[in-house]
Amino acid sequence: MDKNFDFKRAEAEINKRWLDNEMFRARINPDKQPFTIVMPPPNVTSKLHLGHGFELTILDAIIRFKRMQGFEALLVPGADHAAIATEVKVIEELKRQGIEKKDLTREQFLTYVEKWYVEKQEEIKNQIKRLGVSADWSRFAFTMDEPRKLAVRDAFKRLRRRGLIYKGERMINWCPQCKTALSDAEVEHTSKPQTLYHIKFSDLVIATVRPEAILSAAAVAVHPRDKRYSKLVGQTVTIPIINIDIPVIADDCADMKFGTGAVQMTAHSGMSLEFCGRHNLKPVPVINKDGIMHGDRAGEFAGLTVAEARKAIAKKLKDDGFLIKEQKHTSNVSNCYRCHTDVEPFISEQWFVKMQDLAKRAIEERPEILPKKFEKIYLHWLQNIKDWCISRQLTSGHQIPIQGETDVLDTWFSSALWPFSVFDKLQDLAYFYPTNVLVCGYEILFFWVIRMVFSGQEHMERLPFDTVLLHGIVRDKNGVKMSKSLGNGIDPIDVIDEFGADALRFSLLYGTKLDRDPRYSIERATLARNFINKIWNATKWFKANEEKCKMSQEERARLEKLGVKFRGFAYAGVLQDRKDLTLADKWILTKLNSLIKSITKKFEKFDFGVACVELQNFFWHDVCDVYLEEVKKQGEGYEVFRFVLMKVLWMLHPIMPFVTEEILWLIGDKPEIAKAKWTFAYQGWPGVWPQANFPKEKKEFDALLEKEREARAKLDEQAGRGKKIEHLKKEIARGEGMLSNKNFVERAPKKLVDEERAKLEEHKKVLATLEG
Repeated sequence: MDKNFDFKRAEAEINKRWLDNEMFRARINPDKQPFTIVMPPPNVTSKLHLGHGFELTILDAIIRFKRMQGFEALLVPGADHAAIATEVKVIEELKRQGIEKKDLTREQFLTYVEKWYVEKQEEIKNQIKRLGVSADWSRFAFTMDEPRKLAVRDAFKRLRRRGLIYKGERMINWCPQCKTALSDAEVEHTSKPQTLYHIKFSDLVIATVRPEAILSAAAVAVHPRDKRYSKLVGQTVTIPIINIDIPVIADDCADMKFGTGAVQMTAHSGMSLEFCGRHNLKPVPVINKDGIMHGDRAGEFAGLTVAEARKAIAKKLKDDGFLIKEQKHTSNVSNCYRCHTDVEPFISEQWFVKMQDLAKRAIEERPEILPKKFEKIYLHWLQNIKDWCISRQLTSGHQIPIQGETDVLDTWFSSALWPFSVFDKLQDLAYFYPTNVLVCGYEILFFWVIRMVFSGQEHMERLPFDTVLLHGIVRDKNGVKMSKSLGNGIDPIDVIDEFGADALRFSLLYGTKLDRDPRYSIERATLARNFINKIWNATKWFKANEEKCKMSQEERARLEKLGVKFRGFAYAGVLQDRKDLTLADKWILTKLNSLIKSITKKFEKFDFGVACVELQNFFWHDVCDVYLEEVKKQGEGYEVFRFVLMKVLWMLHPIMPFVTEEILWLIGDKPEIAKAKWTFAYQGWPGVWPQANFPKEKKEFDALLEKEREARAKLDEQAGRGKKIEHLKKEIARGEGMLSNKNFVERAPKKLVDEERAKLEEHKKVLATLEG
């Protein structure tokens, strides 16, 4: 064996063996129950980040565990075209090449996009393979490939036939940077410090953070119970700068406690547009879709950006005496979830999905959502849902299948079909759908999960999955979200290059709780590598002593006649006989049985973080620190050690597939046939051995260990006592030497001499106590 686990060589060789032999290809098998997971398709915008690594490790641990349990386990890999984000990336790349999108035809631009798709898909595939994910690569799906395009067209047409898709003028969120409509779910609300401007409108003062929007005001709203403005209701006030009169209207939307209680109603606020609809008013927009001031009302400010106009208008109001005061204020600002530009509400003609009936069904029949706390969020979204704006003003993506229509569909429309659109054949769909577990981050519960639920119900008449397993967002060691701008991100491939895929996978899962955001640092990978080294060194020790645990053919034949079965790795003779087992053997085997029960339960509950902790503690402490030392001391137990080692590796395999597979090939009982396909994946999940339960002997050995611990503690105490006695004797000699020195006693300050005498007496008392 190598001195250390050569993960670079092993990962390359093992991955090649897995892929060449299609070890993870799932097929329709009437004799097996299917277990299906569809991979949340990473966006083809850039390489995978640590959050992808965390998610992929979780779903691969699940699928490997289920495969080992005997299911026909299928993990479907794929990628998402992510229209808005990808288009931004392609435009940026073209600019670096000196090419502007406006200089290209639609077809030319799409050629660059298609090239991007191909290149990024290959990058993503290679990164996922580096992580050791056991996906069926023959089924790789892309949201813009032909089968998925067909599925999207069929879904759109079906929804339209049923009257669930319509085109109409509605208030929508508009991103001036991406220049497209956004759904409510694509708008982020972030708290930002702002300035609240108090502006005089004739006899009242309004308060706003958007002075540029006053030019489009159609009315001023005040609360019906606000006595300050009761006399003004029904009157008019004048918009400063442009001198246009607008009415004062009583409406419950006005908040008496905010600002002055008087609110401008403009074309650039969602609340304002709803207000204007109630009162048959038509505000005049002064900001266009590029985020530029325009129109007659914009006047001298036409052509300025919103930010520029805000400053210029505030200055004009101040100079003309209309700006009464400015105060610091913190409030939520709506941003585009992709480019983080402030979004603008617009009345625009778009395509929508009617959500009332779809949402009702998704509430009444829903998957199990874990952790449970997210179920409330799921229900809240559906109970307050609005019609879904599905049209986007982009060049790339799924073009809306209506003749003459140039808009494309929201990316989430195609990914909402993912759990069933990934299956190209009806027989595969019948066998593998519905899927079993969906694994994804909690932040896309509404973006994706809810839309998949109602899409599955609508198109397939069944829930798309039984369980939704939501995980947290990976943060740095200080709890800060990782990002390029902060420079605290960690590239998972860099970790794999330095520590190996197993170390990355184990360190991502170790100690994590799914209802919390995990914190990650490189130090975690170092600790994981230390654990792998511990396993490797224990295996090396066994390998050096391997001859001591090998049975002769005669002994094996004798035991087989007695009914002992040599399946897989079980050198079961000594366990069946039991007469040669030592007290330490019985102790470790009993603890192993308890561990198998616990780990199986943890895996069934997806509690991989705790499972990692238990497996490491058992192997490091119980197996290596205690049992292995007993084996070395007694010169026997090699066969039992091997048995325990293999069972631990069996349970670690879903989390650390490479080092476990490497050791399997080094010391596993490989059959002569089909060696290339020899893998933990199809050896079954380890079960408890009833004949290896020795509770009485375990208790006896635990008592011996406790006595040893007490003896060691006593020795440590005695050693410490001896050191203290030695120290006191030195201090006493030092003190006596100083006090016998006449020069010190006569010339030193009396306080110092008295302190030395007191210390000497105290040291002598303590020494007398310690010496008995």
